[in-house]
Amino acid sequence: MTIRQESIQDIYTRKVGGETFQYQVRYTTGKALEWEAKVYLDGELKGTPSGSIIDNTLKDEALRQFVISYVEGIIERGDGIDE
Repeated sequence: MTIRQESIQDIYTRKVGGETFQYQVRYTTGKALEWEAKVYLDGELKGTPSGSIIDNTLKDEALRQFVISYVEGIIERGDGIDE
């Protein structure tokens, strides 16, 4: 697996509460996945969740969708995100 750095910029609206957050996430591809997101609400930084996965086997669109789902799950739960 070739290691690359990818980025995603998107919005997410919480199902509970209805707040709309903007986020940017950068992640590496390859066996050791590392990611870091910046989460904003109305232009104000509300959190910088990050993490890593050892022995990653996902690639391309499956990896992209995994990262999106993971970050949006964090936003939904409010894990490390200021209100």
